[in-house]
Amino acid sequence: MLRIWFSGIVLVTVVGIVGTFSVLYFVFPLAAIGLTRVFGLFALFFGLSGVVACVSFALSKAYSDNHFKQRLAPRVEEPEEKTAVILRNALKWGLSRAEADVAIFVAKGFSNSEIADMRGCAVATVKSQLGKIYQKSGLGSRYQLITFVADEVYISHGEPKDSKSEL
Repeated sequence: MLRIWFSGIVLVTVVGIVGTFSVLYFVFPLAAIGLTRVFGLFALFFGLSGVVACVSFALSKAYSDNHFKQRLAPRVEEPEEKTAVILRNALKWGLSRAEADVAIFVAKGFSNSEIADMRGCAVATVKSQLGKIYQKSGLGSRYQLITFVADEVYISHGEPKDSKSEL
């Protein structure tokens, strides 16, 4: 995240410098260029490009958050939310809130890198948390965790009616 902020500040500064010198070169005669005018134009361009950068970042973040929320939303084929299954078992297994969140994301089919991006942490942290989840739950892999959750969802809703048995 620090890298994103640093890159944004550098880019806004460069836009401010380029804008300032472009206006000074093309608009004002050489004799009319003063230090006050240079700093004023730079502040103007820096401020404008900063506002554009902030608005762009906010819109991009909102779009990204909305995309992940849609992906996290339960689908029609998920009669019971997978989140409920994990949260029911989290206390029994002794999972921390962060570990429970990671388990929910795994149950919903997210990769380690996607989980790390959503949680704002390193992939190594997610891997470490997954190791703790497997240790505490007695499950051996992400596939066992996904299968466990799918089985719990299936069991909680009973066996679906077979169309042949009704005939």
